[in-house]
Amino acid sequence: MKGRRLGREVIKPVVMVLAVFVAVVSFWMGSVSLLVLLAASALLTIAAVQIGIRKNLTAPIGEITSRIKSGECAPPIGIEEIDNLVDVMNDALATLELKKQQMEILHNIAVSLNEDMTFDEIMDTILEKSRVLIDADLSAFAMYDDAGRFRTLKVYGLDSDGVFRKIGRLPEGKGILELMRLSLVPVRINNVEDHPAFSGYFPDGHPMIRNFIGYPVFSSTGRPLGALYFANKRNGDFTEEDERLLMAIASDAAVAIQRVQEIEETERFKKIIENAFDIIIITDREGRIRYVNRAFQQLTGYSREDVLGRTSAVLKSGLHDEDFYRKLWLTITSGMTWRGELINRKKNGEIYIASAVIYPLFSDKGEITHFVSIQRDITEEKKLYEQLLRAQKMEAIGTLAGGIAHDFNNILSAILGYAEILKDELGDNHRLSKAVNIIEGSARRGSDLANQILNITRKEKMELRVVNINRIVREVIEILKRSIPKDIEIRVLLQDELPLTKADPTQMQQMIMNLAINARDAMPGGGVLSISTSKVGRENGAANDISSDNGYIRISISDTGMGIAKDLQSKIFDPFFTTKDRGRGTGLGLYIVHSIVTNHGGYINLYSEPGKGTRFNIYLPVYHGKEDLDEEHYSLDSLRGSGLILVIDDEKEIQELARDILCPLGYDVITASNGSEGLKLFRERKDEISLVVLDMIMPKMSGAEVFQRLKNIDDNVKVLLCSGYSHEGLAGIKELLRSGAMGFVQKPFTRKSLARKIKDLLAGTGPADLDAR
Repeated sequence: MKGRRLGREVIKPVVMVLAVFVAVVSFWMGSVSLLVLLAASALLTIAAVQIGIRKNLTAPIGEITSRIKSGECAPPIGIEEIDNLVDVMNDALATLELKKQQMEILHNIAVSLNEDMTFDEIMDTILEKSRVLIDADLSAFAMYDDAGRFRTLKVYGLDSDGVFRKIGRLPEGKGILELMRLSLVPVRINNVEDHPAFSGYFPDGHPMIRNFIGYPVFSSTGRPLGALYFANKRNGDFTEEDERLLMAIASDAAVAIQRVQEIEETERFKKIIENAFDIIIITDREGRIRYVNRAFQQLTGYSREDVLGRTSAVLKSGLHDEDFYRKLWLTITSGMTWRGELINRKKNGEIYIASAVIYPLFSDKGEITHFVSIQRDITEEKKLYEQLLRAQKMEAIGTLAGGIAHDFNNILSAILGYAEILKDELGDNHRLSKAVNIIEGSARRGSDLANQILNITRKEKMELRVVNINRIVREVIEILKRSIPKDIEIRVLLQDELPLTKADPTQMQQMIMNLAINARDAMPGGGVLSISTSKVGRENGAANDISSDNGYIRISISDTGMGIAKDLQSKIFDPFFTTKDRGRGTGLGLYIVHSIVTNHGGYINLYSEPGKGTRFNIYLPVYHGKEDLDEEHYSLDSLRGSGLILVIDDEKEIQELARDILCPLGYDVITASNGSEGLKLFRERKDEISLVVLDMIMPKMSGAEVFQRLKNIDDNVKVLLCSGYSHEGLAGIKELLRSGAMGFVQKPFTRKSLARKIKDLLAGTGPADLDAR
């Protein structure tokens, strides 16, 4: 007994010294290297044991030796004292062996945690080895989320998945685990069932817990990461020594967990950057590229290997001057952020526009270490924006053209109408007949020009008529002869007895004119412009859903100009696409041509070879029927009639022209200069008036308002609408036609177009349509 007491006297101071040393060092040094800590612990253990041996063994032996030297008899030594000495030696050796085992386990844990492992691998290492170290049946680690709530619980020593399937998710707000989470301090309970935090029962499937020890795990900033738990000590209760060992394990576990989290977070951000929609470029402080993401490679065509180590100058397009780049570099090297647009060039030479932000990264010392450039491809956005601006410009032009067209066509109406009257009065042999013919022709061309401008800007239903394409081509040729340079030869080959087609004559003229003008522009040094027509069957190039049992009329327009490059041929029908110099083309010509052709149920083919020329073949379905002839094919005598016609128009010249056209044909005409005057005349003579010719655009009271008031006076009134096309557009006129207006005639009208329309309406044969002729 005395030997054991002496042994305890030796071990007790050892344990006390070790406990104080470990606690103090851990408190001040945090996650100090376990190897250093354990080496110091071992040295202290050995020193302490040596002190105990010196006191209980070496000192007595020394005393006996001194007595023998002095001639004294040595005191008798009993068996009990020898046993005590042996017990002290055994206890010291046992303590050293235990410390050695603990050192080995802690060393293995420390070495393992320094390896490249995942979170699960770290937990497996800690829980497996520390369970042996603490000598417990169960070990676990609870991971907390950013809000400090349970996120996961990993258990070693049982089938955790099976247990959790039985007991469900972890309870929150109560229980021993919750006590550990809320307190964030070490917890040691050696009789769980008697503890106040115990819920009173174990759920079905839950292992029985006899005793418990837990230790919180904190990050280097003090944020709780989770907690280590151990349950069911195999030999007795959990001790302060277990708590101290757990403190060391928790410290190294925190370092390892943080390292893994940082690696995972880095990988997560790397994936985000790599898969970002925007281009991301990282350079060093000299501007050499160190990283580009996938979006960069996809947009520019350069691989990482192509650009790493090179500067961003590899993307220069030559469309920025050196001063632009100098200011950019000065901004970012001054520590500021640069924002703007970059016009860059891809690997294949194609230009793209990027909205860019470039900013510096700084070291802890405030020095620039890298530059980051985030770019977004806005090439298509810029194109769409430019198209929007052009569309708005076209809309503004259309609005302006509509307003101008009314006044312009009023002027042309008087010129054209009186030129026709003069022509009839003078006859063909008068010396002024040629001058009158020129006046008449110029007025007609002015009218055609106004209509072409309006056709670009208005969105109306086509006025389909059965037409002879040869007749339209001849009309266009007459215009081209006055607009094509003399060094361009015009060759025309029209098939005799060409079948008819159903088309809008004005749009057909515009289509042919646009292609001819394109051909002219492709031959700045002169050449040959050829236009031909023929009847053909279905040819290669027709869309699968386009077919005509009657065959096609082919219109071929070709030039001997510069031709169109292969890579551009698929784009030439796109809106706003042009190869002409800035300011020389809108990019709408071929787009309008393509739209006209497809709207007529036809198709168009392109054949071009750079340096040799271009040919467009247009195919329109053949229509079997009778040609719709215009008013010029009717004689004036056939257009005679009778009745009182009220003309309401604010232009005095139009009033007089209507009188001079209609009176010789047998009509009586009264006129009004505005809506109020016209309504007054209609109230007074509504029983006499056969028809009202109503201008749509007048001051004070519009034609639409006058029409509604006329209908209020007499619902059966016959009204012929008249306009040079205005900002109200054809949509307003269509609405009036649906409301009871009998027809529409567009200015400038001829004698025959006005007379034919009036006769048809009075006879009841004129439909309420938009036939401007």
